[in-house]
Amino acid sequence: MAEKDFIDDMFGELDVYYPGSKRKRKEPVEKPVVDNTWEKDFFLKTLPNGRELQVYTIGSLAKALNRTIPTLRQWMQRGKLPQSPYRLPSKTDKNGKVAEGRRLYSKAMVEITVELFTKAGLLDADRIDWDTHRNFTSKIAEAWESIRAEESQSN
Repeated sequence: MAEKDFIDDMFGELDVYYPGSKRKRKEPVEKPVVDNTWEKDFFLKTLPNGRELQVYTIGSLAKALNRTIPTLRQWMQRGKLPQSPYRLPSKTDKNGKVAEGRRLYSKAMVEITVELFTKAGLLDADRIDWDTHRNFTSKIAEAWESIRAEESQSN
């Protein structure tokens, strides 16, 4: 017969209950595995200069930045992330309400955004203190503008 350990008897359930409480602790929730396959879903958009460009939706950008789509939309509304440089055409529904087209980003824009987030140490951050990173938005806007200018040049 195995001997009972006094220490295990006294402290065995210590991790099961909150200290000084009869309430059990919640089981730790594992973070979901991040799906970084943002590159698989793209559209082909023909630019005015005739060049065809692979463009990605806000969902792909959100996946690449490990964020949710509503978070990115909120950042755009607050001016923390520049507005998307490309959009699909607007559509009018049967009630006459106009729905703006999807936000689109070129592959280079998504990649430079991921690179800037990584360099700033924000890619895996749970929260971003935008007061600390005041110039971050302008860096992204400048990078996107130079990429868009490059993409818009005639062949």
